[in-house]
Amino acid sequence: MTVDIDVTSENFADEWRRWHDQRETNVSSPGGDLTLTGTNWISDETVIEGVPGRWSVENGVVRVSDADGLTVDGEPVTEAVIRDGQWLAVGDVALVIIRRGDDTAVRTYDPHAEAVRNFAGIEAFAPDPAWVITAEFRPAEVDRTENVVHTNSGREVDYQVIGTFSFSVDGHEVEMIGLDTGHVGEAHITFRDATSGKQSYAASRFLFVPLPTGPGPVTLDFNRVELPPCAFSDAFICPLPPRQNILPFPVEAGEQRIREHL
Repeated sequence: MTVDIDVTSENFADEWRRWHDQRETNVSSPGGDLTLTGTNWISDETVIEGVPGRWSVENGVVRVSDADGLTVDGEPVTEAVIRDGQWLAVGDVALVIIRRGDDTAVRTYDPHAEAVRNFAGIEAFAPDPAWVITAEFRPAEVDRTENVVHTNSGREVDYQVIGTFSFSVDGHEVEMIGLDTGHVGEAHITFRDATSGKQSYAASRFLFVPLPTGPGPVTLDFNRVELPPCAFSDAFICPLPPRQNILPFPVEAGEQRIREHL
């Protein structure tokens, strides 16, 4: 599925700046990536620093006890069975239950985190129409998966492969893998290139592509490449690139790194 992007329009750079400004707002707002202060994996009777209660999980069911100061959907509780989608908080610190395979964790989001106070913006390459690329999408076989290692944990997850995106850049023939990492309606391309660790964040960068409906040409706008959440907080675990998504040439487009106040 190709996307109509008028790369000759004077609005091209303006539209990119609006997207970029919104990204900076999103990552620094309450619940944004900069506010994540902890990912705490639950086992038997887990005690989380700064969070009241004893947390446990059995057969996927999360329970908390002795939780004086915890609210669930705005109501104070001392013990509860936590259902998916409930709003948990301790004061203005939000708690979110996440699941990764058979493992469960409690994440803490503090709107007053030091990373938020230090944040001065996201450095990015200037928008360049040359990085709006038409690729050929080929759906993967239904049962194809890719084993992916994650940052800050060494955890490995088998993700479903949505398909491959083939294109050429400056004589380089590229075939990148798009994964299903839980972003509804999007293929997730996590990649590294010759700018990684030099001009851009070292571990990887992300490009999210509207999920193609079938084989054929699709638009990849590398100007919309994002820093992964782990660039904003070490408490995130982010998928590292599959081998064929490690590019030998520079992708001088999209977000580069975080700027901080001196």
